[in-house]
Amino acid sequence: MNKARVKMVLLALLVFLIGIQFFQPARTNPPAVPSKALSSHVPIPENVHASLMRSCGDCHSDQTVWPWYSHIAPVSWMVVDDVNQGRRHMNFQDWEAQPTPKEANNVLADVCKEIRQNGMPPFTYRIAHKNVKLTQPESDAICAWSQSFATTPEQGTAHNP
Repeated sequence: MNKARVKMVLLALLVFLIGIQFFQPARTNPPAVPSKALSSHVPIPENVHASLMRSCGDCHSDQTVWPWYSHIAPVSWMVVDDVNQGRRHMNFQDWEAQPTPKEANNVLADVCKEIRQNGMPPFTYRIAHKNVKLTQPESDAICAWSQSFATTPEQGTAHNP
């Protein structure tokens, strides 16, 4: 490839990257209604609530802190999609969106499994946000709380959110 062709490709790439900045997704933080929050439906120890909000709150609540890179396409598209998926699966501020009490219990019971298997917070999120790493005592406290929602006899009894 000659120099002129390389310059044309780089210029086209630059124009493309600038152009896609005009197609930004909506970064929303709907107003939180306290009566809809998880903490209004099930008891959450204060230390567990603090750990969940610090490590999970950006994607699983309506209090997302949108980082600078969430304003730069195409990364912005991925970040907004991750947050929207997280909120659809489990939103601490809109717990009433859970279809049934049994499904709500299952979601809470799975929190420990996700943490223990390093599924949550996702690896890419942990890289960019060093403060979200849970300590062993935090993980243990969350798991003890989470497992109290298990519905099988060997796991414990279920709560009714």
